[in-house]
This record gives sequence, structure tokens and C-alpha cells, in this order.
Amino acid sequence: MADQDRRNFLKLATCALGGGVGLVTVGPVLRFVADPDGTTTVTSPKDPIDVGDAARFKIGGPPMKVDVVAPVIQNAWATSRDVLLGAAWVRATAPGQLVALSAVCPHLGCAIGWDGGGSTFVCPCHDSKFGSDGSVMGGPSKRAMDELPVQIVNGRLMLTWKRFRADTKDREEV
Repeated sequence: MADQDRRNFLKLATCALGGGVGLVTVGPVLRFVADPDGTTTVTSPKDPIDVGDAARFKIGGPPMKVDVVAPVIQNAWATSRDVLLGAAWVRATAPGQLVALSAVCPHLGCAIGWDGGGSTFVCPCHDSKFGSDGSVMGGPSKRAMDELPVQIVNGRLMLTWKRFRADTKDREEV
């Protein structure tokens, strides 16, 4: 009888131990799969990013292309530093006043270049053309180039990176 009680106790203890290990393992796995609301797994900069000295942009000069580099981007598995988000074309319109236009074509997202000879922005993918102020001059683009928020802080150009839905007439932030 004592042997039977000992066997029952060992079976029960083994099942309890196995069940405990199972619960400890299943909990994080379910959390990983379910990803509860309110958990941020990917971050991208919402704050302005320093893109350089504001004094380098001269009134009447051609637009200058600046890379928009995020200091830190995080996702569920890794943190990356100095991530290239895209580019912007910046020009000075008045003393202390800068305008930044996204270098992403509003038609289908290709990279927009500057044609200095024609003083226009050109998208090489589908031949959209934009004036120096970003207005549509031709091609399939349904809207002007997308303006990005800028501010000058302590002589530095601070740009807020935004992405917009492609191939729409209205500017919709993504």
C-alpha cells in the first residue's frame, strides 16, 4: 500500500511540475502571438530630426537635397541607429524661412530629382514634373510634392519626417 501511495504521489508531482513548466512557457508564447493592444513594437521618429546647419541654404539658390536620418528606430527584436528614412529638398524662401519638400514622388513613390537646367523637379519613373515650389507641371502625379514641417532651432534645421499615401489627390498621412 505504501508503494502505491508513493507512485501516486510521484505521478501527481510529475504532472504538477510538467504543468507548471508548460504554463510558464505558454504564457509568453501566447503574449508574443496575440500582441495585446497598446503595445508598441515599432517606433519611428515623430519628433523633428536635425538635418544640418540652416545657414547653408541661400535665398534664390537651388534646392538642396538632405538625407533624413533617424537617430534610433526600434522594432520588436532590435534597435537600429542612424537609419535613413528618406530625403527632402530644402530651399530658402526668405531670411530665416525654409521650405522642405519630400523627395518621394506623390504619384507612386519614386525618388524625385532636381533638373537645374530646367529649374524643375523631375520624377524619372513616370515623367512627372514639378515646379521649384513643388507644384505639378505635368505627368501623372495627382498632387504637388508633399511639404514637410520644418523649424530652425539654434541655427539648425529640424525636419519632421512624414510619409503620405501615393497616387491620391488629397494628401493623406500614412
